[in-house]
Amino acid sequence: MTAKKTLCLLLAGLMLLSLCACGIQRENTETENTGEPAAAVQTVPGYLPSRVAMPEALNIDNFFSAMACDGDTIWLSRKTEEGGLEGVAYDTLSDSWERFPLDTGDARWPAEAQLQPAGSCLWALIREGVSWEQLEKREFPDDLGYYLFHLDRESGESSCLRIPFEGTAGTESSSLIFSGLIPLDEGRVLLVSPGAAWVVDPELNILARPELPDMGGMLGFHVNGTAYYWTENGYAPFDPQTLGFGAPLPLSEEPVMFSSNNGHIFYERDRMLWSSGPDGGELSPVFSWLDVALSYGDLSGWLGLENSRGVFFYPGGDGGLIRVEPGEVPVRKVLKLGCFGDSSEEMYQYSSVSYSCSMELLDAIIRFNNTDPEYRIEIEPLVFNSENERDRLLLELATGSDLDLLDTSILPDRAVGTGLLADMLPFLDADESLSREDFIEPLFDLMLQQGKLYEYTDKFNMLSIATHPGFNGEDWTVERIETLIREHPEMEPIRPNMERELLTTLFAWAATAEFIDWETLSCDFERPAFAHWLQLLKELPTGGEYSDSPQLLDLAYDLATDARFRFRNSLKDAYVLVGFPESSGTGSYFLRQGESPDAWYGSGGQNTRIGILASGTRQEAAWRFVRTLIHGSDTVELTQGIPTLKAKFERALANAIDSGSGLSWIQDAFSAEDAAQIRELVYQSRGLVHTDEALLTILRSEMNAFLGGQKSAEEAARQIQSRVGLYLAEQN
Repeated sequence: MTAKKTLCLLLAGLMLLSLCACGIQRENTETENTGEPAAAVQTVPGYLPSRVAMPEALNIDNFFSAMACDGDTIWLSRKTEEGGLEGVAYDTLSDSWERFPLDTGDARWPAEAQLQPAGSCLWALIREGVSWEQLEKREFPDDLGYYLFHLDRESGESSCLRIPFEGTAGTESSSLIFSGLIPLDEGRVLLVSPGAAWVVDPELNILARPELPDMGGMLGFHVNGTAYYWTENGYAPFDPQTLGFGAPLPLSEEPVMFSSNNGHIFYERDRMLWSSGPDGGELSPVFSWLDVALSYGDLSGWLGLENSRGVFFYPGGDGGLIRVEPGEVPVRKVLKLGCFGDSSEEMYQYSSVSYSCSMELLDAIIRFNNTDPEYRIEIEPLVFNSENERDRLLLELATGSDLDLLDTSILPDRAVGTGLLADMLPFLDADESLSREDFIEPLFDLMLQQGKLYEYTDKFNMLSIATHPGFNGEDWTVERIETLIREHPEMEPIRPNMERELLTTLFAWAATAEFIDWETLSCDFERPAFAHWLQLLKELPTGGEYSDSPQLLDLAYDLATDARFRFRNSLKDAYVLVGFPESSGTGSYFLRQGESPDAWYGSGGQNTRIGILASGTRQEAAWRFVRTLIHGSDTVELTQGIPTLKAKFERALANAIDSGSGLSWIQDAFSAEDAAQIRELVYQSRGLVHTDEALLTILRSEMNAFLGGQKSAEEAARQIQSRVGLYLAEQN
C-alpha cells in the first residue's frame, strides 16, 4: 500500500469518527428581528484605510511615479493630459496639494521625472522615452538620454538641460544609466549612477567627483530627516555636507523603502508591516496589508511615509495615494485560511512571504475583508520542506485544526484525501447569486470528484497544437502530419530549439488526458493512436538552433497567452487550433495554472484551488468567501488563464480583443476570430492533464526507451498500459 493511499485512508477514518461523534457544526449567521435596538458595535484600536482625495484637475490622469518624501510632504511626478510632466506636492498634515509645471526643454517624449526638493528649490532627473507612433512602428532610438531640471520656486525661474557626460566631462553621449539624484542644497545636486557620482550645479557644471560606495539602484528611506541609502555594507546614513556615509545600520532583516518621522524603520514579512527603532532591535507588528489595502493592486507596500502624526501614506494600485490612520475598527470574527509554503523551493529563501498565495486569492481576501460585515480572513502559513512533512501537515489538519478554509493550489493532483474537505455543492445549489449553469460545463465537470465539489479551481489553461489553415484536412492524423513534413521542407516541423525532454513531457501530459479515464481510473494505451503518437514524437526534431523559418506546427502549453502573440510569429501566417492527432475529442486538453513538475514554462497566471474544511464550524461563512473568489474582480486578463465562470471567460476574451486599442500591431495579434477558436475549444474539450510525478515517470521512462530504440512503439505501449494500470489501482 502506498504512503499516499495510507494517508488518504487515515484522513477518511479520522474524519468519519469526528463527524459521527460531533456532527458538522455550522454557524447560524442570521439574526432574529426582535425589534430591539441593535447592540453597540465592539471596536478595538487598529488602522483605517481610505483613498486620499485629489483635486479635480489631477483626476484627468492620476498616474503618479517616482515618489519622494521630504518631512511630512510627499513629492510625485505625473504625466499631463498634453503628454508633458508636472510635479505635485502633497502636504500630509494640511491635506493640501500644490502643482509645479516641469519645463522639459528639448527632452523627447519625457517618460518620468524623479523629484527631490531642497529648500525653496526643486530638482528633477528626467528620462526620455518613445512616442506611441515609434512604439507602433517598433522604432526604439538608441540615443535616449537624461535631463536635469531645476526650479526656483520663489522666482519661478527654471532650467532643463541634457546631461552631456557618461563618466568624464565633455563627452557627447549620455547613454549611462542614472540611478537618481540627491539634493545637497539649493544650488548643488549629486547625480548618481552605478559605480559613479557627480556633484553639479543647475547649469550642469561638474563641481566634484566624490568617491562613494556603490549605491546600486538608490534604494533608501528617511528617518526623522536623515537619509539612509543602500550600500554594499548595508543601509547607511548619508551626510550631504561631507558627502560621506556613517556606520551602516545593524539590521538583521532587509527594510522596505518606507520613510518615517517617528523614528521607525519598517520591514515586510508575510504581508505584514513591522517596525523597529532606528538602531534595529526587536520588530513589532504594525498592520496587515490585507487589512489596509483597498484592492489587490495596492499590495505594493514597499514605498511610503509615516508622517509625524503616525499616519501612513503609500501609492495605490491606481496611481493615487492611500491613507492609513490609527482608529477604532469594528471587531469581526475570524475565518482562518491555511496557505501552504514549500521551503524546499529554490526561490523560497528570497521571499518575504512564507506561504504561497495567488493574486486571485489575495484579491478575494481584500474584497471579502472590505465588504463582509461579520467575518474577516486571516492567513495561517503551513510550511513544509518535503513530501513527508506535507503529508504530516495534512494528517494534523484532519486530527484537529481550527482552520476554516484550505488553499490547495501548490499541492499535487489528488494529494488531498476525500475526508478532509467538505462538499461545496450544497452551498452552491442554495446560493441565489450562483448556479451550476454559470460555469463552463467541461471545467465544472473537471472540478468534481465522484460527483462532489471538494475543491474550487479558479482558472485553467490549455495544451494544444496549432498549424496553418487548410493543413488539417478532414482527418487530422499522424500520417497526414508526416506527409505535410515531407511536402514542406521549407518549414521547420516544430520549434527547432525545443529540447527533447520538454517535448516528451508535453506528449506525456497530453497522454494523461487522452488515454486515461479518471472517473473509472482505467487506461487505454494499447489504442493504436498512442503508438502513432510515439512515432510522431520520434520524427519531430528537437534541440536545434533557432530559425526564422515558418513552422509547420506549434505545440502550445500556454494557449491563453500563445494565441495572442506567438502563433502568428512562429507560423508566419494565420493559424488554426487542431490539437493532438487521432484524439477521441478535440485533441486539446485543460491543465491547471502555475508551476508543475519538470516542464512548465507557461502562463504568468497562478493556480488557485481552495476548499472548505469538513471539520470547520463556520462553513456558511467560509462559503461566502469562496463565493467572493468565484465572482472575482472586474479586471480579468486572458493571459492569466481561462476562468471557469462563463461571464468571466467571455469578459477575458473581450478584454484581450480590446487590449491593443491604439496600437495596431497589438490589436492584430488577437481578434474576434482568435476568440472564437479558443471559445470553441474551451466549450468542447473534456480532458484534464495530470502532472503527478509518479505517473509522469512511468510514461517518460517507457517513451524514452522507445525513442532510444530499446523498445518498439507497441512494446512501450503495452508496458505503459500495465504499469499505469497498477498506478491507477493504487489510487482507489
